Amino acid sequence: MCFSANMSFSLGFIGLAASSITFLDQTETFWVRFARAYAIFHFSLMEFIQFFAYPVADQCGYGTNYFLSELSTYHISLQALAIMPALATYSSDKMALKKATLVGVALSSSFLIFSFLPNTWQLFDVEPNFIGHMMSCLFMGKYHIGYAISSAFGLLVTWGSLFGLAVSGFVWKDNWRIGSYHCFMALMTLFIPQWIFGVSTGEAAAMYCFYSIPITGSFMPYFKNIFMASNYTGQRNLRVNS
Repeated sequence: MCFSANMSFSLGFIGLAASSITFLDQTETFWVRFARAYAIFHFSLMEFIQFFAYPVADQCGYGTNYFLSELSTYHISLQALAIMPALATYSSDKMALKKATLVGVALSSSFLIFSFLPNTWQLFDVEPNFIGHMMSCLFMGKYHIGYAISSAFGLLVTWGSLFGLAVSGFVWKDNWRIGSYHCFMALMTLFIPQWIFGVSTGEAAAMYCFYSIPITGSFMPYFKNIFMASNYTGQRNLRVNS
């Protein structure tokens, strides 16, 4: 289990290719394929951030490490907006994509605002594990790059992001298939590394981004009949064949 800069770069490149293939799926409307392609593209960018972070790991507070740490903060803040609309595209509710986009904008905008507020502002004086009252830094963990993210209300950002990544899929009608898959994968990749390999939450979160390409690969057109609501799939096939 040896992660490296080259592996991060390779996964980022694979993610860009997967995003392009997904966007070119002409059987879907523009906004459906845009939402799915953007979700893959968003996590591909994190792989490239990690690629550039390896040579400057632990150089906290200045130079390239500081710049990449700030990018990571914004990237994590925007995760809800990236993933929630894509999950909603598999629902039989035709308004789910619009609703999920609005909720994603609200959540991600809040998280971005929190990143500019004093990081001493935390809920219940709880010291969050990797988002909260700390200096933003990309550090070298036991196996992989890890994150320390400076933000006010770190608990809200952490659990709000987890909602966007792993739980929001269940909100929409007939969306249990894609919701279950993403919930299981997110829990496995966020918590299992901590339990099995004894890494910090920040390093486990980076491992989630490592696995995010095969996770978000579920949005590619090859798998949509598996994850889409069965009744919606039947209606859609009738329209395509007519």
